[in-house]
Amino acid sequence: MKEINTISAEVYRERRKHLSCMVHSDLMRLLRQVARQQRWSLSQTTDEILLRGFRATGHLPEEV
Repeated sequence: MKEINTISAEVYRERRKHLSCMVHSDLMRLLRQVARQQRWSLSQTTDEILLRGFRATGHLPEEV
């Protein structure tokens, strides 16, 4: 079985605006899996994964 990497939290958690959207079922399954593994809320997991994705695609600098 593939080894799961531990992710360090980088997104500052504070009250923020609410976003409602439809997510592909495969992506939702992965988000829930990561949330369980990291013992994070689904919201925090989504923030962290989006941050890393935006950095990887060059939409955000490495350090925000």
